[in-house]
Amino acid sequence: MRSNWTRLAAAAAVAMLAASGCGNSGEGGDGGTPSSAGPMKIEIFQALSGPVAPVGQAMSVGNKAAVAVVNANGGVLGKDLEVSITDDAGSPDQLAAKLQELLSGGKPHAVLPGSAAEIPAGIPILANAGVFVSQHFTANTFNDPKKYPLVFGNAHTIPDYTESLVQKLKQEGHASVGVVDSDDSSGQAFEAVAKPAFEEAGIKATFVGVPPSAVDATAQLQQALAGKPDALVFAGYFPGAAAVVSARTKLGVDIPTYSAQTFSANNLADIADPSAFEGIEFQQLAANVKGTPQTESKAFKTFYDAVLKEAGGKLPFPINTYLVAYDDVMLAAYAADLAGGFDPEQMAKAVENAKPEDMPNYVMPVGFSSENHFPDVTPEDFVFVPYSPVKDGMVVPAG
Repeated sequence: MRSNWTRLAAAAAVAMLAASGCGNSGEGGDGGTPSSAGPMKIEIFQALSGPVAPVGQAMSVGNKAAVAVVNANGGVLGKDLEVSITDDAGSPDQLAAKLQELLSGGKPHAVLPGSAAEIPAGIPILANAGVFVSQHFTANTFNDPKKYPLVFGNAHTIPDYTESLVQKLKQEGHASVGVVDSDDSSGQAFEAVAKPAFEEAGIKATFVGVPPSAVDATAQLQQALAGKPDALVFAGYFPGAAAVVSARTKLGVDIPTYSAQTFSANNLADIADPSAFEGIEFQQLAANVKGTPQTESKAFKTFYDAVLKEAGGKLPFPINTYLVAYDDVMLAAYAADLAGGFDPEQMAKAVENAKPEDMPNYVMPVGFSSENHFPDVTPEDFVFVPYSPVKDGMVVPAG
């Protein structure tokens, strides 16, 4: 199978990056063909305001770090890459409206449609308009090259981390689990994948949703525990994660608890005292954990140095928050460079045929094809660790 949010206050709000003006680069009478003359211009939408603003602001750091690396290595087609970052407030409705406004001016070279839960609202609009899309929503729904031939992903997908999670639960001998997740599109997408995966593994699962901005999740956790499961699974990248952890402490839960990668991606140190995480094993992308082989690659070190520089030497969010945004830009830039122009179909074909050596500064595993538009992530790309401090974005295991 192939194959993450909290109320952290950012030091400075990023309102908008406009490195190249509006970026509406479609030319020609029908507005349907992007200019091939360059420079490449990528339109990026992020939640720079609203409830998920800290995430969007962190992701914009990843976007800008990628631009710096691309341009330090010759740009795209010999010219500096240019981007425009527009605030969508994390709102599906705002994203949809702003995309329609953008597209009325012509077809952009590529679009990165959002920070988190608003992304699914943008992909169909861009797919219908024939725009090359590079994004990081983890639902496998969009890894469908027949339906979305111009859409590529730069994150592990839900099936990827679910496969790893199921493997872990089986190894530990669990037969039943209570699953607590965010009650939104991301949580629903996880349940759609995880429920049958648990069933196939012989694990009975009860899924309970917590409102994204919940301040008390006691009732939901009690519901998950009602069937007397032998383990708990926490999932979801959302502000309500703090309420979930608090409810576990309040109820004195002592059964084994596992954090799916999406939950692990929350700013854990910001939502609870470390003592609240005792007894929880956190599923992490190996690329998030200091000392793993994945963090020793040249591509990762180039990324990490660039994002640390762009952030002024401090990375308050888990590294994957920056990484997916970085790779969003990197993939689109490589697509145009390898295609020799900005025709979206040729860009897609170029990525489908790319080898790792063709995309040396792309961090996630390169294994795209006409059947797979997401990185080739396997269970070996995940690790389970106890709560560990995060230093400059990296999980640093104790000892």
